[in-house]
Amino acid sequence: MDYLKIPVNEKQLSLLKRIAKCDDRRLDDLTNLIFSTGLSIYFCERSICISKNDNEYTEEEIKQKAINDKLLLDNPKFHYLTAEEQKELGYKYIDSSFDNYNRDNDFIEKLSDEIKNNALNEIKKDYKEIEENIIKENTPKEDKIYSLVDSTNKKSIVNGNTWNESEVKK
Repeated sequence: MDYLKIPVNEKQLSLLKRIAKCDDRRLDDLTNLIFSTGLSIYFCERSICISKNDNEYTEEEIKQKAINDKLLLDNPKFHYLTAEEQKELGYKYIDSSFDNYNRDNDFIEKLSDEIKNNALNEIKKDYKEIEENIIKENTPKEDKIYSLVDSTNKKSIVNGNTWNESEVKK
């Protein structure tokens, strides 16, 4: 996985870290989510079109491009045919670019969702690790008594202590 960098000064970084903490996120996850949302918003009313790289065509598109190229070579007057006649010969249009003109195939929205999912997948992976390691360790036992609430500084669940720390010793 590659990473992007953005220039921020010390104060901006401090604010972003505190915002992430307040939102119960890591800074990296917050910046991924903000970037993906910003990408989507920035291009929601601004059109953009970029050419596909050769490796961005699907196998089906590559096969169809070969068919289309052969049809053009074998039929010098191919472009004089109607769309229906071209289709009957096996021609299908293959888009050579990505754009956000068509809401059904908006590559900006897809890219934005993929970037957001990068962060969400990291969060899910971390949660699973926490669930497997920490939650199992920090569960109450049936034969023990625990301090749930204590107005003093004694260890209790309300004071943020674990079940093991909040166990009432006789």
